[in-house]
Amino acid sequence: MTGVMNNFCRGGLRASGIVVGFLPTAISFGAIAIQAGVPNGGAIAMSVWVFAGASQFAAIEAIRQNLPWLSIVLTVLIINLRHIPMSLAACRLVYSRFPRWQRWLLAHGLVDETFALELSEELRPFPYYLGMHIACWASWVAGTWIGCLVGMQIPDRWLQFALPSLFLYLLINVIQGVQGRAIWTVLAAGIALTLATSRLGSTGVLVAILGVAVLATVLLEQPDTAGKVKE
Repeated sequence: MTGVMNNFCRGGLRASGIVVGFLPTAISFGAIAIQAGVPNGGAIAMSVWVFAGASQFAAIEAIRQNLPWLSIVLTVLIINLRHIPMSLAACRLVYSRFPRWQRWLLAHGLVDETFALELSEELRPFPYYLGMHIACWASWVAGTWIGCLVGMQIPDRWLQFALPSLFLYLLINVIQGVQGRAIWTVLAAGIALTLATSRLGSTGVLVAILGVAVLATVLLEQPDTAGKVKE
């Protein structure tokens, strides 16, 4: 039991960077949902059961525009179609060794960020992934609740770096496997791109992040121990 709890806690701690990025994004979602006329319970229930940021924001915008409910449901489904290949890949590469009921538990917490994090490291036991998923899910729900309560009073400019912070955290996890000169190459490229695109605002930030991510991916060398389960 001690080993299970240790792995669970380690998984939650591993996702701490995602949790920090999720909170302001979820707070902004809660605030926008309330502004669109969605009751607190409805916004929180959407975060509990849907747990997919892009589709939730799209659904709120559709509600704001008074679109038919069928259109809203179809929009959410279309946006979430990416979860099909993502789930198939995660099941084949990570979850295939778990019983079906454990895969069902992990399925709800499989989002873009947890998927990227899980595929960037060695195989882990089930409690580790469960802790990671619950930490991310709980932070998204908690952030939505906070946004419903106080989000309307927070200036929009305080929340504009929420998504870039998530991308930067995932990028840091990618370059952890790059050694020697490659690290300095990636960092130098990141600084240069950031300075070169600084006048483009948020668009420049995204361009810089994507450019560095591509470079880091090219330079990344997979460790020889990949594929072994680390208890």
